[in-house]
Amino acid sequence: MIGDPFMWLSTIHFVGQLRCIRRLAALLLAPMFLAASPVTQAHPHGWVDYTIRVLFNDRGQVTALEQHWKLDPFYSLTLSEELSRAEGDESMQQRLDALGDEIINNMALEHYLSHVYLDGKELEFGQVTEYTTRMSDQRIELFFVLPLATPQSPNDGKLSWKIYDATYYIEFLYDDKTDKPITLSNAPEGCTANVIHYDPDPKMVAKASAIDINDQAPDGMGQVFADTGNLSCPER
Repeated sequence: MIGDPFMWLSTIHFVGQLRCIRRLAALLLAPMFLAASPVTQAHPHGWVDYTIRVLFNDRGQVTALEQHWKLDPFYSLTLSEELSRAEGDESMQQRLDALGDEIINNMALEHYLSHVYLDGKELEFGQVTEYTTRMSDQRIELFFVLPLATPQSPNDGKLSWKIYDATYYIEFLYDDKTDKPITLSNAPEGCTANVIHYDPDPKMVAKASAIDINDQAPDGMGQVFADTGNLSCPER
């Protein structure tokens, strides 16, 4: 479980130069962030729009989920301004690259906020080695390929996944600006994917709305509000 959803940003540094980036976590979770948020006394307090590309090998097995995250506009603005004010001669892209390094290294300790299941049993991941960070349309974007520890045949059971912050401080949403939030790469003929949007109990929504900014949501609340991605392939 994640105590602070973006704690993996709290130790961001550029060796010998960008020590002030350590303030990022405090900036994101403190009054400056909250003052600009339309809802300051309820969970969630920010969001990430994302898309998924399911990668297959030539044997028709799922090998990885390629993820594209877009951080919400205010969070992106806060982070980019802090990066631009940091000491040093690095270009903004070099600073974004270093940011991506630190995010991925720390997210590895938190299961990459990702959960993939085969017939309800959670699967393990390999190490993320392919990733990039960039600024586009005034939003910070993170791309990374999350490999499964063992390739999985979609014929071995129902493959599904969820992306979420367990504390529900940050909400993860499939990007509604794209027609296909889930796409398939090198998939066997006939494979399809779909999104099942969460439909939580109104009592749970009220419970989340009542959580004070200084309080932590019950463990697992983020999972309740997470959409589910499903893969379906014809038997071979």
